[in-house]
Order: sequence, then C-alpha cells, then structure tokens
Amino acid sequence: MLGVISGFRSVAAMEIVWRNPNAVRRHRRRHSFERAGERARYILQEFVEDGQTGYWTTLCGLEVVLGGRTA
Repeated sequence: MLGVISGFRSVAAMEIVWRNPNAVRRHRRRHSFERAGERARYILQEFVEDGQTGYWTTLCGLEVVLGGRTA
C-alpha cells in the first residue's frame, strides 16, 4: 500500500556492503598554547603512525612577542 501512495514501483532489496580493507586514516592533530611573561608559544602537532607504534611530531611552532619591533 505504501508503494502505491508514494509512487514507487520497486521494493528496496537487501544488499551486501563490504568494508574497505584500506580505510583512509584521519590525521589526529593537537594544538597547545603556552604563556611565559610577555612571550607566548603556539605549537601544532600531528600523530604519526609508524607500523605498530605511533608518536607525536611537531608540525610548526610560532612564538609571539608582545611589543617592540619585528626583526
């Protein structure tokens, strides 16, 4: 009856869906912000998997100095 009301002529069939064995991995990143007096440091790190182990590596570090001129 629902097919007649909605206008569908075919009924949905069951399908088998396989998972991708080589799934795309997401990059895990973390940000940290440290203050020390008139200086501040912003660090961006990313988790790197090396076979069975993993570690955090620094992608970039930015130091901000308040006041004064740029060098």
